Amino acid sequence: MDKQGGERAIAANRFGARLSEWRALRRLSQLSLAMDANVSQRHLSYLETGLAHPSRAMVVRLSEALDMPLRARNELLISAGYAPLYPERSLEGTEMQSVREALLRIVAHHEPYPAFVVDREWRVMMSNISAARFVSACLDADAVRALTSGGALNLMRMMFEPAQMRPRIRNWALVGARLLARLRREAGGDPTSPSSALLSELGPTANCGKLSDDSGEALSPTVPLEIAIDGAILRLFNTITTFGTPQDVGLQELRIELSFPANPETDALLRRFGRSGRTTVTRSQRPTKGARPLRAKRRLRTNGRS
Repeated sequence: MDKQGGERAIAANRFGARLSEWRALRRLSQLSLAMDANVSQRHLSYLETGLAHPSRAMVVRLSEALDMPLRARNELLISAGYAPLYPERSLEGTEMQSVREALLRIVAHHEPYPAFVVDREWRVMMSNISAARFVSACLDADAVRALTSGGALNLMRMMFEPAQMRPRIRNWALVGARLLARLRREAGGDPTSPSSALLSELGPTANCGKLSDDSGEALSPTVPLEIAIDGAILRLFNTITTFGTPQDVGLQELRIELSFPANPETDALLRRFGRSGRTTVTRSQRPTKGARPLRAKRRLRTNGRS
């Protein structure tokens, strides 16, 4: 076997192993995946065992049939010896201007309620003034610095912070279990997800018990976060917004976390906080060096990273 043939064989084996892992993760038989991708089961078997080398179009077709994240599709292409297909652009780049402006508009219009834009590692990439108020009301500057890496506050680590944040959460047993379940779900859907490492880091010391809805009580529509701030109890629930048709790796991984008041009392408190002009901004919400400056009238903060 010549050198080129040997490299193709190595790539075929590497690709086949990754393909088999993703098929198992999606709990699909070879026959089911073959039908979804419109290929023969025999050819799929050859691909998984390294007896056949896929074309670039075949890799793309199989990754679409497996509904793989764009980052994982690129990795599958690389494993087969091909260049990545999907770009990963900086959020501050010219090509991302319309996306950036849409994000700014969303978080600005969400005032006076907190809004965070987070990436796949749960780093806060953008937030509004209400979010900054929420953070500074719950954590002091030293705690924020400890939870900040590369200029970005980690939102999930913030929620599990044991000394200042967790004691404020009156229903931590319920909220903590739900947060761990979310990390577990994300890690289970993508073996390369940073949520897997966060689950291993935060889970053992979470002290929140196991997730269970079998309490004998009627279930509410959502699980609110009940948190003590400035002598009051705020009850908030979250929605998660993502981009519907992303063709950029980083863009697909961005999530917009919007908090809403779960009762009129919380609504009134958040509106009063907004009118009071409390705009203390923690370090993690300040733009880092190189960040694109934002217009003051938008009253937003971005850390300038993607």
